Amino acid sequence: MQGLPFRSDRRAVALLPLLLVVAPLLAGATAGPLAELEAMLPPDLRPLAIELRRQGFQLRLVVPPAAGVYGQFVPARRTLFLAPITLELGIARPTLLHEAVHAAQSCPGGLLTPIGWNLRLDPLIAQEIGGILTQRYPLRNHQLEREAFAMQGRSDAVGMIVEALRRRCRPRR
Repeated sequence: MQGLPFRSDRRAVALLPLLLVVAPLLAGATAGPLAELEAMLPPDLRPLAIELRRQGFQLRLVVPPAAGVYGQFVPARRTLFLAPITLELGIARPTLLHEAVHAAQSCPGGLLTPIGWNLRLDPLIAQEIGGILTQRYPLRNHQLEREAFAMQGRSDAVGMIVEALRRRCRPRR
């Protein structure tokens, strides 16, 4: 998938020197025990990280391969990339939720297919998502991205995504 779009703002620019120092340290954390990586995530996301690992996905806290994105899911590698700056900007949760939806969409065969959630959205949120989809994503990806964007702000998203992973994926060890 293309990845969650990166929006330049003053906070991101101000944090750039910190990122240049911290990113190599965080990148090294992916090689260590997964428990260390999970400990860096907000506590409510740890069950999702554990389930992703159980299903054979890798979670990497490094700058994603695609330029200019906060997060990216690469189906061929079964890897979710989360830019370290998302922790500093306070957007790690929506970014990880978005990419985890794509991981669930990739099961069982590796090709992304909609999960089929019937998610009601506030009309203003639906309009904003529609604008993002129109400007940044090809029409063939709209349904997949709409599901991912819709889950980002839900308080029950972790449970819903974990359930979808368990239902759609086959555990890999």
